[in-house]
Amino acid sequence: MADFRHFAHPNPEWVEFPRNLPPGTKTCGLSRERDEIRPQHGLTIEEFEINARDDYPIRLRTYRKQTCHDALPLLLYMHGGGYVTGSLETDDVPLRAVALHVDVMIVSVEYRLAPEHKFPVGFEDCFDIVRWAASLDGQQRLNVDLSKGFILGGTSAGANFTAGISHLALREGLSPRLTGLIFLAGSFCHPDVRPEKYRDQILSIDEINDAPGLTRDSINLFASKYAAPPEDLRLSPLLFDSHKDIAKKAYFAVCGWDPRRDEGLLLERLLREEGLSTKIHVYTGLPHGFWGVCPDLPVSKTWLQHLLEGISWLLE
Repeated sequence: MADFRHFAHPNPEWVEFPRNLPPGTKTCGLSRERDEIRPQHGLTIEEFEINARDDYPIRLRTYRKQTCHDALPLLLYMHGGGYVTGSLETDDVPLRAVALHVDVMIVSVEYRLAPEHKFPVGFEDCFDIVRWAASLDGQQRLNVDLSKGFILGGTSAGANFTAGISHLALREGLSPRLTGLIFLAGSFCHPDVRPEKYRDQILSIDEINDAPGLTRDSINLFASKYAAPPEDLRLSPLLFDSHKDIAKKAYFAVCGWDPRRDEGLLLERLLREEGLSTKIHVYTGLPHGFWGVCPDLPVSKTWLQHLLEGISWLLE
């Protein structure tokens, strides 16, 4: 068994966060707030609503390069926040950067949050948008050509949704099929139902409890508010018998000093062994979702460059 503990050796800037950060470093927290769209030269950014299965209006924000008039491939994105916080603002800045640098239509989903909307509401909101985007009406509304690429992805909770939805979309025969997946600091299995054959490979959830931003206590708190049964495959997609054919390619960003680290490393290996092409970046000594907490640090800018390269690779 590979030992990944060396990835957790803390980056000195993040020890005793935020005391050791460079002077003047901007830090960002998660919020449910949604702001008015801030216009940006070179981009068309719009919002509209699509009804969920219970007729709840799900707010979507789209990003598109103004010079791209032809039908584009699609990236459907879901933010993180432990199922209980986060909004369309959470990843607005990096999504703008992706839209400026990659010819792709981006749709960001404002799914409902716990504890007001417990499991599986947020998951189903996102799955409903995936189905809508794959429909003729969705493709026409978005001006996308899914034969050029149909990517699903997200951060943390959004990456968890990505894994579960990709499996269920394959089971139900979603057409067009997903071509690419993005897993950014993802979680893929409730700690209490880790498969015995992988238990000695998922150690970070027990061993890393000193990193800023995410600890076992906060994981348990989020889980109690979300209230998903641990063994439900929509929460613990690592429990699916096979991961074959859920997409053609998958891109992973894994944080080394993160309780969820080992799940990401394991899932990347399993997908690769089952025939998916994978690309992975591991950020040694950096905590869960560091790029969103301190977006102006050089290492966060490196992460963004890696993301741009990863999405371009998914579209090749």
